[in-house]
Amino acid sequence: MALLPGETIKERYRVLSLLGQGPYGSVYRVWDKLNQQEYALKEYLDPSAEAQKKFQRQANQLSALDHPQLPKTRDVFTIPNIGQYLVTDYVPGVNLQELLQQYGPLPSERVVEWLQAVCRPLAYLHEKKQLHLNLKPANIRLTPQGEVFLVDSGLPTLGIAPGTAGFASPEQRKQEAVDPLSDIYSLGAILYTLLTNKTPAAALQRESGLATLVSARDVNPNVPPYLSIVANRSMCLRPDARFQSLDEFTKALTNPLGTPSLASAEPRRTPHALNAPFPKSVEAPRRVMPTRTIWGLVVILLIIVTTVVSFIILDRQELVGGSVEAATATTQSQIISVLTSVAPTTTPTPLPTLIPTPTPAPILSKTGMRMLYVPGGVFRYGNDDGDPDE
Repeated sequence: MALLPGETIKERYRVLSLLGQGPYGSVYRVWDKLNQQEYALKEYLDPSAEAQKKFQRQANQLSALDHPQLPKTRDVFTIPNIGQYLVTDYVPGVNLQELLQQYGPLPSERVVEWLQAVCRPLAYLHEKKQLHLNLKPANIRLTPQGEVFLVDSGLPTLGIAPGTAGFASPEQRKQEAVDPLSDIYSLGAILYTLLTNKTPAAALQRESGLATLVSARDVNPNVPPYLSIVANRSMCLRPDARFQSLDEFTKALTNPLGTPSLASAEPRRTPHALNAPFPKSVEAPRRVMPTRTIWGLVVILLIIVTTVVSFIILDRQELVGGSVEAATATTQSQIISVLTSVAPTTTPTPLPTLIPTPTPAPILSKTGMRMLYVPGGVFRYGNDDGDPDE
């Protein structure tokens, strides 16, 4: 049974509100009477001896963690016959699930920034041989100062829960052996959810063929294609087909050209094939239009413009009066002047100098009549300039 506001635990922690609740316990916001400060109190209700040993072992490991984006563990205690309790720093602000409920699909640029920020404390956990195993939008908090914290509203961090359907890997849901690749699956599910405001199909349903994973871009066309591919690859059912490290995942978030093409989330290729880069596109050579064609198009365009202008002037002449021919001639002369100024000037080829044929000198007869020498050959009267009947 959940604690009520006002109740006090260990005569020190007064319950302020319920933050979250699951099958294994609850999380509360409490007030520490001793330190006069707010904390988060995680309650795990399993009084069995085996559960207490597991809790104590995992709680000791959490107490040793120290990262600026992880809530610091402040106290660990057990109440006999009731349960175990873990006190951590309370992170004010909102979680990403609340932002989804308020705004719907979130901007891809901000989603990339938040996930890159989350990968830093998660990488720290992996270095310490710790897994989160409950990654989801509700466990990523944004402070009023814009800081990103990775929190856990339940207790899967202690290794006692199979995660949340839709965000947990198939091996985690089946409670098989898990490793950092299980957290990478959850990161892909978070990426998918933040971009689409839809929870991806549960891993076990996909594995059994009862459901398929619809790509994020098919759900929301505004999703960048490469981010849709990153989400699909992260949520591959086979661990060896996912990104093999957080470093690979974070680089893929900001490196579209380095993201491999992936048709589905259940690839049949090897991981080496998935890392193949996109082939470089070959640009086709640009075709250059011949100068003669350009000038031909210019002349045709000007003729069309001249015709349109002439019709406009003709309409005006009918109303006002004037000379259409004069307006048309003026327009044509302007066009010719433009062509003359724009078109390249060609140097005229000089014509050959013709040598004049010598004219024979006139001959005077004895009587003084002027005679003209006609050379031999066929002599024709008249010329060809007349009409046919002349």
